[in-house]
Amino acid sequence: MSQIRAQTAAMQVHDRLRYEIVTAALPPRAPLSEQDLTARFGVSRTPIREALLKLAEEGLVDIYPQHGSFVAPIRLTDVYDAQFVRESLECAAIALAAEKIDAEQSRQLSAVLDRQNVFHKVGDNDRFFDADEEMHAVLMAIAGHAQVWRQVESAKAQMDRVRHLTVRRPLKRNAVLTEHQAIIDRVLKRDAPGAVEALRTHLRGVFQSVDILVAENEAFFATEAEAMPPPRGRMAGLRR
Repeated sequence: MSQIRAQTAAMQVHDRLRYEIVTAALPPRAPLSEQDLTARFGVSRTPIREALLKLAEEGLVDIYPQHGSFVAPIRLTDVYDAQFVRESLECAAIALAAEKIDAEQSRQLSAVLDRQNVFHKVGDNDRFFDADEEMHAVLMAIAGHAQVWRQVESAKAQMDRVRHLTVRRPLKRNAVLTEHQAIIDRVLKRDAPGAVEALRTHLRGVFQSVDILVAENEAFFATEAEAMPPPRGRMAGLRR
């Protein structure tokens, strides 16, 4: 039972830190002191270490043995790899969704877009982002591959760090809505090739976003020396 509780605690710590890193609440290179995290979450060091190791495996934390753990900078190679995964899986799925969609699913997609438009108008970036995620997940479910969305979510953490920064821009949110409308219109018309092309254009927008963000938020991104992550290290290497 104690092992189960420890595993649950590690998962909770991981999920919270992951959210804070992806949303930039914890900025790149912020120190992650094991002692501070133990006090913050009210758990022992074991779940803290397990959470940090898992985050390191996901490329969100850099562990320097004998020096400590830090939020990883955004590495462009990771962003581009994530975009490749999304485009490969989601474009295959949306072609199926355009063939399978029924009347109730059509209403569901339109309702998601309506909610996202409301969140855009009131400037609720977090709920706008959540509605964005929901639309893509619904399309995957309509295609008959709802569980694949979990794989997409796991692969796109670095891409989401970029998306959370760009969604703060009203012009970007407006562009996303326009692109989402084009995607949904083609799905509702059962235009599979058109839906694939609209989605591909939408997902590749991250390349332009990166160019803008690197110019404006250079500190968020890895320098040439940081392009490759450090050794992940063992538990003993985590900051105490």
